[in-house]
Amino acid sequence: MKRLFAMIMAVSLCLSMSVPAFAGYRHGDADRNDLSVGDSAADCKLKREAIIKEKLSDTTLSNEAEKFLEENNISLDSKLVSNAPNVAIVEKSSEYVGILNEEILALKRAAQAYGFTQQQIQAYVTGLMNTPTEVIFEEDTKRPSVLPKPISTRIPDDGIGYEVQSSYGYTQATSYVTLPTRNINNLNDIAYLFYTAYSPSTNMDFGVRGGMYSWVSSFTPVQGNDKDGIVIGKYDGDRVYFNISVENDGWLRCKILDANDFSNELLNVLYQMSGVKKNKMIFNKQITLCNNYASFTSGSSISHGKFSQSYLYTTTSYSIMNSYNTNPNRRGAFGGNQVTVHDYTQWGSEDVSISFN
Repeated sequence: MKRLFAMIMAVSLCLSMSVPAFAGYRHGDADRNDLSVGDSAADCKLKREAIIKEKLSDTTLSNEAEKFLEENNISLDSKLVSNAPNVAIVEKSSEYVGILNEEILALKRAAQAYGFTQQQIQAYVTGLMNTPTEVIFEEDTKRPSVLPKPISTRIPDDGIGYEVQSSYGYTQATSYVTLPTRNINNLNDIAYLFYTAYSPSTNMDFGVRGGMYSWVSSFTPVQGNDKDGIVIGKYDGDRVYFNISVENDGWLRCKILDANDFSNELLNVLYQMSGVKKNKMIFNKQITLCNNYASFTSGSSISHGKFSQSYLYTTTSYSIMNSYNTNPNRRGAFGGNQVTVHDYTQWGSEDVSISFN
């Protein structure tokens, strides 16, 4: 279900780590960022810090981004607006990691699509600036693995459910998501609501998963191990908001927000992924119930999992997922009568239940 390409990847280049700090960087190291097989853990750390410092610590804003913030009464410099009324003041963090201009423009596109209120936009920027980014390097996720072939029916793999895959040529995907009610009675049964992002050379999954216990974040690079999930503090029936966007060549920004409070970021990952470029991505949303042993008879079930208002974006336009921007061979239910589609709008919203009979 979750892994869609057959491939054997190279052995891990160096020890797995994410780098939240910049300590140890020397000016001039930026042109030595290539990661070599012989690098020690310390060398890997220094080179990752150099990449973050030189390529992923840019708070420069374009005129378009500055105008958008001004129109929504947002200032990232409290010193300039300390006496101004009705202005949302957001402290600019010296530890911001990413391309801030691209995050603001991704927000602008979504705000236009959904008609976000000024309050929602202000809350989003507050969360954007105040939530630490976890940086994950593709080299750290690689390990030898043989993965299932891409097929529209997941039954031979480990799950059944519902999917809608976009056509090629997008920069960003967003959606509201309602967590289903779970009746899980087997530790091997796990529900997933997620996006798969495809570049021309690889893919990755991100979203949420829930088994017998808590809902946690789910981040699965196709090259390697699933990342340990983080409890998101949400329950069956709660709503969250997914946003995945190309931040820069080779980098994906993956966010999950509290749908009722955009300042509450539940997941904020910046992932290095080969082949990622603006207007060159495919996004596939899925609601699935999986079993580690491809056994679908435990009696476990999920009820009323939902994607709603699912949008696709280029750098210049946006549209809800529909019959014209999706792959006709990769949309709808898979798993026969074990999947019940209560309601759907082709192909921007769906309400799905799944049962392991």
